[in-house]
Amino acid sequence: MAEAEIADADARRDRRRDTARVPGRAGIPWRWIVTAAALVILVILYSSISWTFTSRLIGVQFPAAPEVAFADFGLPQPEVATIANGDIDLSAWYFDNPAGAGCGVVMLHGYSGNKGGIMAPTPLFWDRGCDLLLYDLRGHGESSAGDHTYGVLDRDDQLAAIDWIIERTGLSENKIGLIGWSYGAATSILTAAERPGLAFVISDASYSSLGDIARVQAGALFGNWAKAFVPGALFWARFRGDFDPSEAAPAEAIEDVTIPTLLVQSTTDDFTPYEQTDEIYANSNHDHTIYELTTAGALHASSYVTDPVTYTEFVDQFLATYIPDFGAPRPPVDPAS
Repeated sequence: MAEAEIADADARRDRRRDTARVPGRAGIPWRWIVTAAALVILVILYSSISWTFTSRLIGVQFPAAPEVAFADFGLPQPEVATIANGDIDLSAWYFDNPAGAGCGVVMLHGYSGNKGGIMAPTPLFWDRGCDLLLYDLRGHGESSAGDHTYGVLDRDDQLAAIDWIIERTGLSENKIGLIGWSYGAATSILTAAERPGLAFVISDASYSSLGDIARVQAGALFGNWAKAFVPGALFWARFRGDFDPSEAAPAEAIEDVTIPTLLVQSTTDDFTPYEQTDEIYANSNHDHTIYELTTAGALHASSYVTDPVTYTEFVDQFLATYIPDFGAPRPPVDPAS
């Protein structure tokens, strides 16, 4: 009898020990439950921070340009235009050049900017007799609100802008060139890959890919720890912005660009490391691509305003090399001016 009681006691003890391992007698150790709960919390935390990063990456809407004195840049009052692309309306300025040299250039600003911010370099092509079209990116200035897609959907907007200036001027596509800065530079590369009939593309301070610039800026703004959240931010961007972030990759798109290309970057760019333009150039066709790495101390996308004389010289040399009949010769500079 004593042996039976001892056996019963041992059995009860074993059952209590097994039962104590998890609630509901599931037979799973407590440490597994704790680990699983911790993982769930970490996933929720990672997703929440990534979602916040995504809002900063694609969701900020930027204001319009202040009033611009066009005469200060040697320009007339522009024709104010709206360029439609689906549910996006792009606010544009069209400058009809009285010189009528039979050329047109679409000029595109960068992230957080607007069309008023790229007035300074307009003489690059206005002085050659070209018509100019400047517009606000989606989510910028007076254009429709929209998520920033870093060139992916913006490419379609720029294609619409090209069609608009062709229809407005009657020029053929091979008389239309593109120039962009930063985000606008990246967009212009993606667009040029789709329109091989254009005259040229000039890219000033483009990033190599959305992922690359996001990692650089995450580290610069918050510290290296923030780079770990870039994959999550890009994951959410795909769904929130309805675009594929992997397509925002000028360093890949440049492989499909077959028109004359001028890449510009500064060794002292404080936003996009010049090594990203190095990568774009490395992947380009060097038979029709020139890379100008400036050393005048320019900050991000500021090589023209830092040294307009040198900038104008290398743009003119680029055109003379690849498209010598684009526009009229630039008027000589008065040494006394």
